[in-house]
Order: sequence, then structure tokens, then C-alpha cells
Amino acid sequence: MGKTVKIVSLALGSLLFAAAFAACGKTADVKKTAGDRICYDNLGGATSYLAEADTQSVVKGAKNIKGYDKDGAEVPYAEIATYDAASGTFTAVSAGRISCTADGVSYSIEVVPAYVTDPKNQYKGNVDDMSLENGAQFLGNTHDPSYLETKDENGNPVYYLFSTGWATGNDVHVSYDGMLNWEYAGKTTQTDDYDNAAIFPDELKEWMNSTNNGGDLQWWAPDIVEAQGGGYWLYTCLVMADSRMPLLTSTRPASFTPSNVRYSRACIVMYHIKDLNMIGGDGAAEYKGVLMQSAIPQNSVGAIDVNGIDPQIIYDTNGNMFMAFGSFGTGNWLIELDPQTGLRKDGGNDWHDWEEIRTFRNEVVSGDGEKSGSGSLTATHVYAEFTQKKTFEHPYYGRMLSLGAMEAPVIARHDNVKIADETAEYDAAGDPVGAESKTYYYSMHSYNGLDDHYQMWGGRSESVQGAYLSAGGGIVYNVGVGNAANEGNKYMGGFDWQASSKVPSCKEYAACLTGHNDLFTTQSGVSMAAYIVRKHTATGQFLVQNHQYYLNSKGDICINPNRYGGEIDRSVSEEELFALTDNGKFEMVVLTNAADWNRNGSSGTINNLSQTVTLDKETHRILRGGSPIGSWVMYGKGYIKFTFDATLKGSNGTDSGETVYYGVVRPAWLANRNRSGFTISCMGNTQGTKRSMAMFLNSYPTITGEELQG
Repeated sequence: MGKTVKIVSLALGSLLFAAAFAACGKTADVKKTAGDRICYDNLGGATSYLAEADTQSVVKGAKNIKGYDKDGAEVPYAEIATYDAASGTFTAVSAGRISCTADGVSYSIEVVPAYVTDPKNQYKGNVDDMSLENGAQFLGNTHDPSYLETKDENGNPVYYLFSTGWATGNDVHVSYDGMLNWEYAGKTTQTDDYDNAAIFPDELKEWMNSTNNGGDLQWWAPDIVEAQGGGYWLYTCLVMADSRMPLLTSTRPASFTPSNVRYSRACIVMYHIKDLNMIGGDGAAEYKGVLMQSAIPQNSVGAIDVNGIDPQIIYDTNGNMFMAFGSFGTGNWLIELDPQTGLRKDGGNDWHDWEEIRTFRNEVVSGDGEKSGSGSLTATHVYAEFTQKKTFEHPYYGRMLSLGAMEAPVIARHDNVKIADETAEYDAAGDPVGAESKTYYYSMHSYNGLDDHYQMWGGRSESVQGAYLSAGGGIVYNVGVGNAANEGNKYMGGFDWQASSKVPSCKEYAACLTGHNDLFTTQSGVSMAAYIVRKHTATGQFLVQNHQYYLNSKGDICINPNRYGGEIDRSVSEEELFALTDNGKFEMVVLTNAADWNRNGSSGTINNLSQTVTLDKETHRILRGGSPIGSWVMYGKGYIKFTFDATLKGSNGTDSGETVYYGVVRPAWLANRNRSGFTISCMGNTQGTKRSMAMFLNSYPTITGEELQG
């Protein structure tokens, strides 16, 4: 949609605050705020390729206009953007932010360069990058992220990232420069909090079989959202340390559950954080209730279960609140919450004993609460129901989202999505004419083990409760890495840019074991995916990376393969792309339904490398090694379609099964070239497939200028 429509619709047409609700639905309050993002031409020269819609934002009757430079200091607003009162149009001038009010609505307009400048967050290339203490700037040693956006006293955005903290509490980082660099803020709870009943009630201690907050229980995978009435709700999962697993024996028949076996217990609980400034100190979080429990035997029966961890919150268009959760076993699930309390809507917030939890599990697996059922997923009650009906419900676990070996579900909501292809008519802003606007929900899950073959897959639905389907109509289903029965969209996996495409200053890490991500959209409309990346030569070392994502013209998520550098999501024309790319030369990465790396203990090698290709401007053919392999066409708001002559293969020879891809062309700070350029992010859309594969291309840019090269 055009800028005028977008900024007004955010103010008037949303139940939640600005674009964050439009994409992720992590806030439920009605807030009279609106955000936008525009750009100015930082190349100069006689030719400008920018579309007017990307450089202007309309706010009729703007008052109380203030300007802030890129460092957040107040400056005359005309230095950042001029304002034409007659038309209500702000036009971008230089980097910074505009704030104003109009008709009782507060507006915040970010102004950024059209061609992303050096983000100055280049890795050091040593062990410090993946250290919590020395690598805080890069989110080193950080796992399982969850975003939160707040404002400082001048209204400038401040971003928090909550994550797994293992012992003591969840870790928290904060960014004051637009998610480019981070600082470590501390933990959500402290060792001394264990004796505070308002933080650790007796029921929680008993379930976790704990004696302290220093390692007896582990703080994993949180999600953080704004709370009704002020403050924040922290949803976190507590997992029993191995040393605290009790040896349990049931009084029921042997068919009920294994006896004389150690059980791992976990739970999802909610805390209230009144003030983020309290993070790192005693008493920052107050316990509010339990939402989910699991008790899993440590034997073969435990492989098919419902694991009560990995919470993620989502609101639908009516303000209804839900929590996705789950890890391996049967798959991932969704329960409805009460948006007034943040707890279960059904009121089932009491603690259950371990045998009650095993009864719930049995009802899912065998259909009979007294029988543990099969140890094979394909022979279970839930498998038969879900594969036939694409849905399954249970009173305790809620609605099933996905099936099989996966964890960490996250759902993002996008409103006003218009689906079209290259044959549609597009207006001056690049939007399809006459296409219906719809709301879509996007699920993402981490297939396979986190230090084994982690990959990011998922699907799309018109309902928050599913069914979530791939671009080809498959369910979200994982049997195991490379299995022919796998279904879903593979959004991200392991790869590396081939060595010949990297400049000497490149210190980027290969994308290895990517997963356990969050999806989040800022008030100004930047959609972000944060996920774990492990060092492929030492998988015990890891960090979190932030990547922007987009929707292609078919309404599917396409993730930028390069780390976020502050780039704007704007249209790129065919003329601009070829004028600023070296003879149409690109590096192409093809994801496939296969292992992305060859494991050797805790080390390994990436087996999916980029391939050099050329997009011919005159013939619209794509060539590899000088031979044509397909064709391409650009249209609309920087959209692109690729059609290949045969199914595309990765560098390791694995077949993607794809001949058709729809993607977007966007500015990016290119990881392998360490400079400003263009990236093309695509999702497969080949008919007759139940799984779809992503594809990425990075340009060989010719862009030069101040801060445009690292």
C-alpha cells in the first residue's frame, strides 16, 4: 500500500499499536500512535532511482513537529525532513526521526538512507564474538530470542531482546541504535529471589524439585509482551536440571506410563515485570501463574510426548490472545489466553501432579488416558487425526499447529496482504490493482535437533488457529532431516557464500544450524527475524543474528540472508538494480530438503555453498557458467519471479524440487562483500509440491560513496 494509506491506517484501523500489531500481534492495547519509515537519496548524482512513495510520508495537519538526528539528539526538524503543510507531506532529507501529532494521534517517522551505510557491527572474527561478556555487542552466547520495542524520553525506539539464561534467570540485552549493536542488561531474576514467595511459590519449587535458583532449574526460551494495565508479561519455561530429575513409579497399570524411570519436568509460567529498569536487580519479576506442564520419561516412550516449553504470544485481529508452544515429540500447539490476565482463558491455571500430566499426554498419543500408546508417531491417535483433518484439539494442550520433530513455534500476523503475480496490474506505488486485502498468520518452527540439523520451516494460514500450509498446500510436518515425507516452507537453513565471493574484510559466519527464532515488526514497519547461528567448526559457540524479512507478491515470507544493517524495505526497479550491479552478476544460494552441513562431532563443514550466476538484462535469462538455466521478470514493488528450465539444485547436487520462485529485490548490507548492495530473497512456488524451498541472491554491487563500503 502507499505511504499515505499506511500511516493513516496504522493510526485509525488497528486494535494494537502501530505496525507491531500488523505483523506480530504482541500488544493488545488501543494506542493512538503510528509509525512510518522513509528514505533519502544518499548517492547523489544526476539520476535518482527512488520512488516518490519511498521518500515521502503524509500526515495531514501535523503539529508539534520535532526532529532528532541519527544519534537521538533534537535538531531543527527540517534538517531531517521538510514539511509541506498544504499537502501534509514530509519529504526525507537526512538520517534521523520526525515526531508530530495530528488529530490526537502521535506519529513517529524514521528517515534512513536509501542505500544502507556501514552498520559498524562487523564481527571481530575471534572467540569474543560468541561470548556473553565480550560479545554482548553481537548477542554472543545468546539463545532463543524474543524482541520488545519501547521508547526513551524523547520517543526514540529502544529495543530489548530476552533470551535463554540457563541458571538464575533469562538473559536480557538492550539496543539504543536500532538493533545494530547491543548491551547486556542482566537477568530477570537473581539467586536471592529464590526465597521470595512472590517470585518462587512453593508449588513451583515442588514441581521443579529445586532447592535454589543457581542451577537446580534452567530458564529457557522466553517471550515478552506488554501487559494489560502496564508493565510487561514475561512468559518463560523452566526446565528441571538433570541432577534434579526424580525416579518415579506410578500406582496405575504398567500400560499407563513407565515406572522406575527418571522423569524430566518442565513448565511454562508467567511473570509480571513492572519496570524494565529493574532488570538485573532483585525482585524485578513477580510470579503470576502456570500455563503448561510436562513430565517426560527418560526412555523411548518419552520420544512421543507434549513438551511444555517454548512459549510465544500472538493476538488475532479481534484482540484474542493465544500462546504457541512445544518442542519435539508430537509437534507444536496453541492455547487461548485471557487478554485481561495473560493466563489461560479456560481458567486451568492450577498445578497438576505428574500423573495427571501423563493422562493428558496419553489422551493425545493413544486416545485413552490410561494407555501410553505407540512409540512411533505414525501409529499414534494424534497422527491419524491431524494428517486426515489438518487439525486436532485437546482440552489441556489446545489446538495442534504442526506435527513431528520440531520446536520453538512462533506466529506473526500480517494485515492488508495483497496476493498477485507478474500478470497483475500494479499502481505507481507498486501495489497490485484490485487485489483483495487479507490478514495472514505465519508460523515458523525449528526442525531437527538444535546442534544436529536445525532449520527454520513453517507455513501460512488465514486463521491464527491454522491449518498452517506451505506454498504448495502441505502441512507443517517433519519426519527428520532430508526425509521425503517432510512438508512445509523451508525459510532458512545452513549455507555459506563461496570463498571467491568474499572480500578480504569479510568476517561473517556461515549460516549454520539456524533456528529458534522470533518474528517481530517495529512500529516503523521493519519486519525482523532473530535466530541462532552456530559456529560450524565448534557448535558449542553461538550467537543470535537479526535479519529483515519481507513478503513476496504471493504473500510468503522471504528472509534477507544478510544481517540487518538498518536498510529500508523499499522498492527497487530493474533499472536501478542493473545500473548498480556489476554486469548482472550475483551469488545464488539454493536451499533444499537435506542436511546443510556434514557433522563431525562438535565440528563440521557447510555443504551448501553459493554459486555465481548472471541475470541477463537484455534476454531476461539467468546463466550459470555461461549457460542459460532459466528466466526472470521483475514487476510491482521490487518483486521478481524466476522460472528455471529444470528443478534447481544446491551446490552439493541435492535437488530443491523447485522450478518457480517468487521473491523481492531489496537494498542490503551484503555479508560477503562487506558493502552496500542488493539482495534477492525468494520462496519456491512450484505446483504439485508439499514443501517449498527458499533461494537467495547477493549482487556484486558497484555502489560507491561515503560509508557505503566497509
